[in-house]
Amino acid sequence: MKRYAIVSKKDDVSRHLAALIKEELTELTYDEEHPEIVISVGGDGTMIYSIHRYEHVLNDVSFVGIHTGTLGFFTDYLKDEYKQLAEDILTKQPEIFDRHLLRISYNGEIFHALNEMRIENSYRSQVIDMYVNDEHMETFRGNGLCVSTPSGSTALNKSLGGAVINPSLRLMQVTEIAGIHHNAYRSLGSPLILGEEDVVRFETDFNENAVLGIDTDIYELKDHDVIEARLSKRVAHFCNYRHISFVKRLRKSYL
Repeated sequence: MKRYAIVSKKDDVSRHLAALIKEELTELTYDEEHPEIVISVGGDGTMIYSIHRYEHVLNDVSFVGIHTGTLGFFTDYLKDEYKQLAEDILTKQPEIFDRHLLRISYNGEIFHALNEMRIENSYRSQVIDMYVNDEHMETFRGNGLCVSTPSGSTALNKSLGGAVINPSLRLMQVTEIAGIHHNAYRSLGSPLILGEEDVVRFETDFNENAVLGIDTDIYELKDHDVIEARLSKRVAHFCNYRHISFVKRLRKSYL
């Protein structure tokens, strides 16, 4: 028998929908500690929270999302399709699509991100030395830098002018956040796409008011911090009960 859990956004609509889904899945066992399927009720932010909530058991759990607003990239069902979602879970064997995570090393700890990590400062310009595979690439000056996965390429990365990448590819992308470009200071000035074996390292000397963002989590940076990012070997398993192509997701969200 399948074990499942529901992670819901903290609004009345999402909570009510979660209760309706439970009523449809009485044949299954509700198990928040050891689920095989996690149903995310909300939006893409709720899905990201769900993956972090179950990060310790990612190998054993798969995710599926139902959206309580407009269609999201990580959700395959709209809120009025909850009965179809329940029927699909009960009767279908899903295709499993793996979304690659980002592995971030900071301050002696390891973190993972589904979308991106970012170094940013809204109060003053940052000076960040960037290394790729231990080679000094550039000294960046500006509000910050973002490293995204293909899954996160349609989030903050896209707003920064980065490329949209098919999430089936094992790549990561570095984009600038308000870079400074003039005669005295210059950096690459365009998105940089790196492969699955590449490692990017950031070193900073002065971090007053600077933060490290890892998906929805925020950490205050200190002086002389070193942050390293690479593609992780870990993945998040997504249940595809219905086929929604990458192109269709793009068209529904942006076109």
